Amino acid sequence: MSDVLSCRYVGRCGGCPSGGENFDSVLSAKSAPVRTVSASLEMRFSARGRVRDRADLVWEKGADGSMHLGLYGLNDRAVVDLEACPMMSESLEAWFKEFRLRAPPIVRGSVRLRVSPSGERGVWLDFANQDVKMLFAEREYLQWLNARAFVEIGQRRKALVWREGAPKLVEPELRPWFETYDGFGNAIPLYGPVGGFSQTGFAANRALVDAVSELAAASGVRDWLELFCGNGNFALALAARGYSVEAIELDELAVRGLQKSGGGVRILRQDVYLKSGNLPPIGERGLLVDPPRAGLREVLGEMAKGWRPRALLYVSCYTDVFVQDSARLAELGYIPAKILGVDQFPYSPHGEWIALFQRDVAANSAHA
Repeated sequence: MSDVLSCRYVGRCGGCPSGGENFDSVLSAKSAPVRTVSASLEMRFSARGRVRDRADLVWEKGADGSMHLGLYGLNDRAVVDLEACPMMSESLEAWFKEFRLRAPPIVRGSVRLRVSPSGERGVWLDFANQDVKMLFAEREYLQWLNARAFVEIGQRRKALVWREGAPKLVEPELRPWFETYDGFGNAIPLYGPVGGFSQTGFAANRALVDAVSELAAASGVRDWLELFCGNGNFALALAARGYSVEAIELDELAVRGLQKSGGGVRILRQDVYLKSGNLPPIGERGLLVDPPRAGLREVLGEMAKGWRPRALLYVSCYTDVFVQDSARLAELGYIPAKILGVDQFPYSPHGEWIALFQRDVAANSAHA
């Protein structure tokens, strides 16, 4: 097996910026900052390709007038026209190749392609309003696309339907586009829109969920509060393993998806990212977080005021922010007991880190 990425677009496509480098060297470099937090880092998933069951792409009209479908270039903002991608699963790549056979009559627009665990195909078109109106008037492209996949359109993720031969947009339809897992390896459906957030692929997510569950067990905590829970990837997995879980999320469609999945999770819909005063009492519960790009800044502020979880499980794909927050957690008396890694972004500087922070009894006594 080659140590560099076997792809004709290496050096051009921004999706795999380190595709021309040695795989193990890339993995070592991306994990080096995390090892400054704790030398206990263990990688639990690492693959050289076929890791994606969803892809975010761009349609763009090139200088020659032809449409390009792909990712932005490594050294510029022009879209690299892809004919194949070694990061896509075989089922996603097959859908991608069919999707690119017919370009929409637009100048530029973003798309998300998915395949579900059952093999259903989905597409989310995030096009400008005038382009959507034009497609509705033209009809042929949408008819072609709707015959091949479930279609969502626009920032509100509305579903495309046909009534009396005319295209219409209706309220979002939540379907099981992704899945999480119980303690026996059985799948639990995760409901949401095609355009909703999920991890990149099923195999890496299984490793990620197992890592979270392993560290939850190591903490000794049975009662968890999860912030930024999305549609329940971790909350449902922990609840299925017998933990008590209260989950908080702001996004309406994610909350509806979690409610549809069920699973015994207590759900609150509120903003705790910019309004940390909304945090419920923590008591002796553990805190599970997979925060946005800015990290835990508001939550850390509340912790500094005395809001102290018994343990903290931190999931992050933003390495620099994770390292910064780890330093702040150390100041607050939380030490990293163990860190696990899931490399679901091969040949890139990004990784997924799952860390268990526990109270340092001596430090907390001094802080108090």
